[in-house]
Amino acid sequence: MKKTQDVFERHMRAVDTLNASNVAEDYSDDALFSTPEKTYSGKSEILEFYTGFLPNFEGFQFHTVKQETNGKVVYFVWNGKNKHIDVQLATDTYIIENGKIQQHTFAVVNN
Repeated sequence: MKKTQDVFERHMRAVDTLNASNVAEDYSDDALFSTPEKTYSGKSEILEFYTGFLPNFEGFQFHTVKQETNGKVVYFVWNGKNKHIDVQLATDTYIIENGKIQQHTFAVVNN
């Protein structure tokens, strides 16, 4: 079984590809992904989110504020910017089980 930190690191590498299909593969089929705007249920809805979201991150200068793994939970705080967006602060929490992201919360404050 893959460790929580290993799954998180694989997920971050997938995000770096800017390929929504690569990113969605990290989620279980019945995963929940909650944002302030909507809760996405299942891999297909999560794929739709990333299809619209990832193109904004081309050339993004990413800075990790805090990343902590405890058991099956990853807490991640970050910021950064590029020509499309200026993220003042963002936070993600992942619950990882059986090598896949089961639940994910995300919130962001843009400048």
